[in-house]
Amino acid sequence: MEKRKFFSDLLFVQGINILVKTAWILIIDRAVQNLLPSGYGTYYRLLSLSILFVIFLDLGLNNMNSKSVAQDTRYFYSNFKRFLSTKFVLGLAYIVLVFSAAFVLGANRLEFQLLGVLAGFQIINSFNLYLRSNLAALHLFKLDGLLAVADRFFVIVVCSLWIYVPEYQHMLTVKNFALVQLSGVSITLLIALVSNLTRLNKTNGGSGSSVNMLQLIKASLPYALLIALMAIFTRVDAVMVGQFLGDLETDRYAMSYRLLDAANMMAALFSGMLLPMFARKLGQKEDVLELTSVASKVLIVPAVLIALILSPHAHAVLALMYPNKLALLAPNTFILLMFSFVASASVFVFGTLLTAADEMRTLNILALVAAVGNIILNLILIPSYGVDGAAFATLITQSGFAVGCIATSYRKFDVSFTLKKFTTTVLVLAAFVGIYFSSKQFFDNQLVHISFGILISVLLVVGSGIINPSVLKKLSRRKTQ
Repeated sequence: MEKRKFFSDLLFVQGINILVKTAWILIIDRAVQNLLPSGYGTYYRLLSLSILFVIFLDLGLNNMNSKSVAQDTRYFYSNFKRFLSTKFVLGLAYIVLVFSAAFVLGANRLEFQLLGVLAGFQIINSFNLYLRSNLAALHLFKLDGLLAVADRFFVIVVCSLWIYVPEYQHMLTVKNFALVQLSGVSITLLIALVSNLTRLNKTNGGSGSSVNMLQLIKASLPYALLIALMAIFTRVDAVMVGQFLGDLETDRYAMSYRLLDAANMMAALFSGMLLPMFARKLGQKEDVLELTSVASKVLIVPAVLIALILSPHAHAVLALMYPNKLALLAPNTFILLMFSFVASASVFVFGTLLTAADEMRTLNILALVAAVGNIILNLILIPSYGVDGAAFATLITQSGFAVGCIATSYRKFDVSFTLKKFTTTVLVLAAFVGIYFSSKQFFDNQLVHISFGILISVLLVVGSGIINPSVLKKLSRRKTQ
């Protein structure tokens, strides 16, 4: 019964996350960008800047708290106030860092105002993540899942009125768009705080272990450093595009980046399932080859197919998503970013394996090289090639980081795959390329051809046995065990 409940909670949490967050990225946020003639580029650049420093709001404390509370609920009672006060101090430090960076980059008064709203959003969201970590550790998975999407659901409702109801459309501005997101996380904060306080009163406290925050922060620094470095080589590109080319080009870049954001969000949910499975196997000295193989098939192979399917129709896909901004479409940027998702998917598998194995030193070295390389490549490529240069820099650095993770995993765990499996995968991908690209001439409608490509890819992958219908069920069963 307990296993069944856990599995049902897991499906509920992941299902509602995919539903709401996909609607947010692909419908609401996209529509807002379509309808705002100017200003979205500024918003996206400042949002990326606020995300660059968001690690200073956490420093890895949330994950460590969740683990500690799960092991002993008295830890929740003993350290609740201390965590909140530490979060408050980190929030002040974050404000100083973000506004200092904006000053160095030459932000004007209006940009500082918008950045203040976005920074406030990140701070309150950090408090929400801590409060939710307590609920998840207490196995209140459905409540945690609802709180994870509550703010986005609120924003979707409000923005839908602004987008689709004529008498409210005048309210759709960049500043209001940022403010409604701040309102969403603030409402969620109140609900999460009440939920925590309610459980706190029911928890027997007083004898739980009390933590020294300085020691805790020191222990979490390797994880915090990794997140910070990865934020640099995944978010600094938008900031640098804005600095070199202006916010109109940042708008173009954001248009091409949206599907990559959505794909990464779904892959991250799967990675969240992989981490405890890898950790359990490594803790029990079990072989991780089979699980790594299954995860690679489920994540990396579809990533390759998605990039191949969309690449010949990049302009049509972007035109469908942004009918009001046809002059800003950047299909080459879109193609490069979609192929970088192949590298991201690889990191979600092999980077997760290394994280579970506590190979933080290796991961941080790889991430540092990727971050420095990304900045250097952007400095060289953006002035000469514009947003295409930024996308190419992303592809190179993401691929380099992924290769490093794969090579380290091979060296540490011998996660090599048999020649038969590798040959089968290559032949299936080659067959798909041959069928899909040669059939393009027979389809007048590009979206129909994309649908045809999806159908052929599913038939080939399932028919060849690369992925069979029992794979996800098998993964889920392992998770519950």
